[in-house]
Amino acid sequence: MPMSDEERRLLKELELGLIADDPHLAMELLSGYPTRRFPAGLFPGIAAALIGLVLVLAGAGIPAPGAVVLGILLLGLGACLLLGSTVLARSAGRQPTG
Repeated sequence: MPMSDEERRLLKELELGLIADDPHLAMELLSGYPTRRFPAGLFPGIAAALIGLVLVLAGAGIPAPGAVVLGILLLGLGACLLLGSTVLARSAGRQPTG
């Protein structure tokens, strides 16, 4: 069923209102390629840090120095992934100067 002229007019007004209110979202929707909402290393970084924290705490509770060392390494890896993803996300938003 084709749209009436009134429906087309209302749809055009909604589209123009969206472009005026949030041009970035409008460009994402029109291009068909939405940007990522979360940095790429966010979830693996959080998972590595949490597993590392559990290993450190478990290794400290029972005499297991290997678990503590592995936990510290995983905490470091998680921190690197988290910090690296936030640095990349910030630099991707900036335009190069010069």
